[in-house]
Amino acid sequence: MPRLVPLPDELRGRAFSIDDVRAAALTPGRLRSPDLVAPFRGVRAAAGAIANVDDVAAAYAVRMPRHAFYSHVTAASLHGIPLPPRLDSQLQPLNSISLDVSVPVGMVPATGARIRSHRLRIASEDIVESRGMRFTSAERTWCDLAALLTEEELIAAGDFLVWRKRPPLLRLTPEALSLAIARFEGRRGRPALLRAAPRLSSRADSPPESTIRVRAVDAGLPEPEVNEELWTVEGEFLAQPDLRWRRWFTTFDYEGDLHRTDPRQWEKDIARVPRLENAGYRHIRGSKADLRNSTNLLGNIAMRLQDHGWMPPPRTPIRRILRSLGR
Repeated sequence: MPRLVPLPDELRGRAFSIDDVRAAALTPGRLRSPDLVAPFRGVRAAAGAIANVDDVAAAYAVRMPRHAFYSHVTAASLHGIPLPPRLDSQLQPLNSISLDVSVPVGMVPATGARIRSHRLRIASEDIVESRGMRFTSAERTWCDLAALLTEEELIAAGDFLVWRKRPPLLRLTPEALSLAIARFEGRRGRPALLRAAPRLSSRADSPPESTIRVRAVDAGLPEPEVNEELWTVEGEFLAQPDLRWRRWFTTFDYEGDLHRTDPRQWEKDIARVPRLENAGYRHIRGSKADLRNSTNLLGNIAMRLQDHGWMPPPRTPIRRILRSLGR
């Protein structure tokens, strides 16, 4: 078997167009070598180099029209915005991932296999460029997702974008979101954005936390504090629960897979409960099952609030839940 001609340094580790290969004076036969794959027509990449949706997007960017840009689900992936499983491209087989490619209204749309084409009315400030790709800004991407997400999913995505632990250059401010929503006037999903924006929390550490918070309030429970540190009157640190109803001495933590599989985290979780209970708190833990159906969890929280004097508002879902649980 003839020895493969090494790729030039400038073509290694990235997708490249056939024109790049020709400019490097490589033969057409080299394009058919087994060490290369063709993710899109006219594009080649090293075998194994396309590992996730971001790599697929980087590969198509090689041949993307100059006036086009990524949007919607693809832009959300590039920003790291958490999406529900039904939309998360990271959960799809690589060879079936489709890309959302948009152009401004009046321009010729991009077409081709695995391309979802869109025409958007968009301002220049709503497009950013990074890693050799053009895509909608984080705030504009959140606006576009409003047509695809439920309101609680939209809030979870927004919580991620304003999260206090995000790098300052990536963290969105309420003002930035308000300006983006103003530019989004008249488009599908805008009413949901206007409802969701005031409900975002910069303190939610995960989408499940956001989801439980939203469901609790929508059911009629009081608005909880989010990830606030708890201290004793003597100044001793107790815990930092995901949700806390201060007035009614009730706390909640969502236990993801890390809490189950990491021994150190598991030990911390076990030790936290008696500390909180010794300080007078009723502590509740939730899991993935409570995301599928939150009825029992919300009822358990409500009963603990009731034990400390809270009364459920009339004509709210939590009253029906409590009746079903015999309270």
